[in-house]
Formats: sequence, structure tokens, C-alpha cells
Amino acid sequence: MKSVAIGVGGRFHSDFMYQALTELGYRAAIYTSLPKNRFPSSTSTLHNYVWPELVYRIAKKIGLEAPGDEVKMKYFGKFLSHQMLKERPDLFIGWSSFSLETLKKRTANLQILMRDSAHIRFQYDLLSQEYEKFGFTFPNRSFCLERELDEYELADRIWVLSEFAKQTFISQGISPDKVEVLPLGVDLERFKPLEKVPEPSPLRVIYFGIISYRKGVQYLLEATQDFSPKEVELNLIGAVEPEFKKTLSKYSHFNYQNPLPQSELAKEIRNHHVFVFPTLEDGFGQTLVQGMASGLVPITTTHCGSADFTFLKGSDLRVPPRSSQAIRERLVQILKDPGLLKTLREKSIQSAQDMTWGHYRTRLGELLSTL
Repeated sequence: MKSVAIGVGGRFHSDFMYQALTELGYRAAIYTSLPKNRFPSSTSTLHNYVWPELVYRIAKKIGLEAPGDEVKMKYFGKFLSHQMLKERPDLFIGWSSFSLETLKKRTANLQILMRDSAHIRFQYDLLSQEYEKFGFTFPNRSFCLERELDEYELADRIWVLSEFAKQTFISQGISPDKVEVLPLGVDLERFKPLEKVPEPSPLRVIYFGIISYRKGVQYLLEATQDFSPKEVELNLIGAVEPEFKKTLSKYSHFNYQNPLPQSELAKEIRNHHVFVFPTLEDGFGQTLVQGMASGLVPITTTHCGSADFTFLKGSDLRVPPRSSQAIRERLVQILKDPGLLKTLREKSIQSAQDMTWGHYRTRLGELLSTL
């Protein structure tokens, strides 16, 4: 039985990876910056080192997120490399930003870097432009940028979550043979549709997730501001990033709720008709498939990775990023044709059926079999 060490500064989908590896017959262990109670009780082999995480969270609260993040990456990275030198696993799978020290010391026979977003330079260039457009300076994250670029070079393989993300690596000069795609899943027991579609008057539109410039919520607000309340009801659920509050305050045509636990969120979102996910960049974007599984018609951008695996891949519901006009046009199209809402809803639910965590495990097994 081969041993696999998972290194992650946080959690991301490491708990699902651990479970899948165990089911595939591997001897897996997680090394994390979070307390053990943040993982399922079935994660029996777990090692943690939490003080870098605590420093980061305190720094973020007082407006020093970037230096706090630097401390977390550096010191958790050192802990991880120290543990890998002791354990010497057959395979190391480490999340980007936290794996540099381990990759340098070559602690495993094979070393894989897990990157949940697009190539970091693609991501930073895009966000820098957007922040500047709205009068902000994107935080100096050169420390993180340099770490990740070094990690990309040192890793034997890079795993990303979508074809969109892979293409951003190729565009930055990384060999396509080095980058593989491992899409995430959705919990269909939790995220499921109502048996009957709610009456579409008004059309209930929702966005849930982080409310930020990166997620493109500014374009959703702009796209929906001229509809009457009888036509469109807009609901936003999620934490608002501090720099976005000024932009959010310019609009009043939406309802807002604070972040909800997953169980409550799943019940709330299924009472809507359309989920607009106007992201500027998401390596996957799990909220999209959660919305689709809940029976919502999705409108998203060509920079949303999870759309690669659904009927959206060739659909005009996948619009250019930064286009409030395209979002508005799609909503108008749905408003004019109630039958289209029903058809698209059925396609959404059907697409989500192929995005389970069982499919994730199967794909992970395929990737491991080629190593």
C-alpha cells in the first residue's frame, strides 16, 4: 500500500481527497494549519500546526492580511517540510503557496502541486486591473507570487480543477504535459431542487459566496439595477470584502443576508430561479454546481472553471467576464420566455448529477494510475 501525504494550509478539498485516497486503497495522512475539529471524524490520520493560522487570522482582522499570509506560508511550509523529511511518503500532494520548502527538499518519490485557482500571474494581473478600475491598489503579494512560481517549476505535476485553469498555465509557458485536471464534486444529498418550480413573478435571482471584485458582483449589480421589482428580485448572501463595501453602497435594489451554514444555505437557494456567478476568475467555482444541483438556471462567465463540465460549455449562458450587458441580456431572455426557464432548469439539474464526489474519486484514481 502506497503512502500519500497531503499538505494544506487550511482545508480546501483535502478532506474529500483524504477520503477518496483511503477508498482507493492508499495510506493517507493530512498535514494542516487548522484544528482537528475542522475535519470530519473519519479523517483519522491528521497532523496539525496551528499557530501560523492564528497569526494570519489576527493579522487579517487588523488590516494586515498580506504580512499575516506571508507568515503563515513561510512557517507552515517549514513545518510541512520537517514532517515530510521524517515521514518520507511515496507521494506528496501539497497545496500551492505552502509546499515550497517540501518541494525543494525532495522528500517524496513523486511531488504534486495542487492549485485551486488559475495560474497566479494570470490571477494577479486580472485582479490588479480590476482594483485599479475601482480606485484601489491591489495588495502587494510578491512574496506569494514568487513562492508559487518556484513551486510550479519544482513540482513533478500540477493538478488544477478545470480546463480553464489549465489553459492559464499553458498561456504562462507551463508544459501541457505537466498539468492535469481534477474537478471537484457537489453534495447532492444536501443541494437538491424543489419538486415544483417557484412562480417566476418576479424572477428570483441570487448570488451566494464572497461578495467581492474578484467574484464580479459589481457587474451583477450593474446588470440588474434597471429592472423593476416586479420583474427581478435580487438576493445576495455572503461576506462582503472590506474594499467592496463602497461599491455595494451605491446600489439599493437588492436584499442582503450574512453568510449561512451550508445546511441553511441549501434550503434557501432552492427557492430561487437563477444563480448569477459573474466571476472574473475561478479555477473551479463550486457554488455554480451547488446552484445547478438546487435547480437554479446558471449564468456565469468564461472564467468559471466548473462550467467546463456542464451544458454551459457551449451555451450563451456563459458570458464574457466584466460584461453587465451580457448578464442583463440573458436575464431579459429568460423573462420573455417562461418555457425556457423550465428547460434550462432541467438541464442544470441533469448536469449536476455528473458532478458528484464519486466522480471526483474516480478521476483521482485515474490520475494516480498514470504516475
